Amino acid sequence: MCGRFFLGVKAGDIMEHYNAPPPDLFTARYNIAPTTPVLALDQGGFDLYRWGLIPAWAKDLSMGNRMFNARAETVAEKPSFRNAYKRRRCLVPASGFYEWRLENGRKQPYCCHINHQLFSIAAIWEQWQDADGNEIQSCALLTTEARGAMQELHQRMPVSIAPQDYGSWLDCRSDRTDEADLLIRNTAPDYEYYAVGSAVGNSRNEGPELIVPIA
Repeated sequence: MCGRFFLGVKAGDIMEHYNAPPPDLFTARYNIAPTTPVLALDQGGFDLYRWGLIPAWAKDLSMGNRMFNARAETVAEKPSFRNAYKRRRCLVPASGFYEWRLENGRKQPYCCHINHQLFSIAAIWEQWQDADGNEIQSCALLTTEARGAMQELHQRMPVSIAPQDYGSWLDCRSDRTDEADLLIRNTAPDYEYYAVGSAVGNSRNEGPELIVPIA
């Protein structure tokens, strides 16, 4: 799973990588947790989404609190995710994410990254409306079975989309779904990881010191 990630870059880095400007409210964050705003790119450009997908038919937004990840193996079938997968795919920029492993009776956090470079996590989004007519955009990150080095750390990992495939992933025309299926099945990010301090376990903690390696 992916329950915490970070995006430690400047607005100019986002613009250079995606050729699209982030919202004015964008700022680097090192401890992004579910239910908080995340930056995401769809075919219309960048926007901020609530992390935790709220299906259009949900009675209240609390349903999204536990739906921050969608399994790539079943995303096309699950009632909560299938419409978004077919019609509303997006990319969530990340510098890395965190996972925890039980060691010597305590959970040790690890920072996972791809050569310390900006990358994109496959995601889906939905638009939900409350009883007062207020609209909320929300999203979920796709995960798949861990591969490569990640198998030693966790059973799951985020699905990463390579830059040359951004257009294919975001193209939600009905005849392109098979191509999206192929992208998530063949994802092979070269994730690396190292141990970090326990401060990242509290989502109120923030700052680049969270990703400093520990011995």
